[in-house]
Amino acid sequence: MSSSKSYLFWIRVTHLVPKIGFFSTILAGSVLLFLNYFGAQKNFGSYKYLISAFTMLGMVFATVEILVYPNVHNYKAGFLFFSFEESFGLTSDWSRNIPLAGYTFFHSATMSLLSVHFIYRYWAVFDTNKLNYFKGLFSFLIWATYCAFFGAQYALGTYFFLARDPISDDYFHEDILLRYNANISELPAMSIVAYDPVDGSVRWWNLMGVLNICSIVNFQYGIMIYCGWTMHTKMEEKIRNFSETLRKHHKQFFKTLVLQITTPTIILFIPITIIILLPIFNLDVSLPSGVMLCSFTLYPATDSIIVMYVVSEYRVTAKKILCKRFKKTSSSKVETTTGANSTVRSSGIRD
Repeated sequence: MSSSKSYLFWIRVTHLVPKIGFFSTILAGSVLLFLNYFGAQKNFGSYKYLISAFTMLGMVFATVEILVYPNVHNYKAGFLFFSFEESFGLTSDWSRNIPLAGYTFFHSATMSLLSVHFIYRYWAVFDTNKLNYFKGLFSFLIWATYCAFFGAQYALGTYFFLARDPISDDYFHEDILLRYNANISELPAMSIVAYDPVDGSVRWWNLMGVLNICSIVNFQYGIMIYCGWTMHTKMEEKIRNFSETLRKHHKQFFKTLVLQITTPTIILFIPITIIILLPIFNLDVSLPSGVMLCSFTLYPATDSIIVMYVVSEYRVTAKKILCKRFKKTSSSKVETTTGANSTVRSSGIRD
């Protein structure tokens, strides 16, 4: 096998990036939750629960990523969603793809919760009465169900519509052996082959998987675009009569949302659109496209950093904690020095 044709280097990349994403997400997320605990979000109303929930979900998602190490390979009229890890000791034909499907659950739930952020900010400006849907345990269950529904739809759709068969195994067998030095039959994997390689007929069952993914991604992205664009064009007029503090909060959170939608557009929506639609065009390509997908694991850390950087309450809280810590340290040093001087003076008197 020619080394120039091998994609094993990209496998190392798709294993390294999730590790970076995991550690950065745990670090940034922990700092964000720490600042929340010490009052950074005391003026945010119910939105504070969304911030904390998204941070914790991002930490879970980053953890799942390094347990499963999902990968994607595009080849002509198909793509293979696979892993070199048999996670949790699941090795049977029906169970070894469950971790991959589980990864897609958290992938979709994370996207869905991000769209909920946009819904909240939109209602906070244009219809505050609807913010009651974010108060109390029942409201929490509504939005948890919303995210779980789309997570389950993504996971179950992937598990069933992308189920491998002898045709797809034969289709990818040679290229996977060439590119990754691996036997497809031994890997946890799911796949799409848009057209039958023998007669060229459309494989509608697989294309239902493409439709399922596109419908979920576009629905969530559509919510973000609609809410974001409406706030961009109409928010200034709407918040004109708000208090200075409230106007400041809305502007900061809108800036946060702009960055929150820009980042996943670049590292999620564009890559996943390319990956799932490429098979329809049946181009003569062989791409290690998992390197595009794995970049999304960096998003939860990026999101936490965006929130802490843009929203001033986090900077103010951090400064208060650091100043308080510095004063304690300084006070402790003064007491230690005073005690030492007193001991010296007492010793001198006795002498």
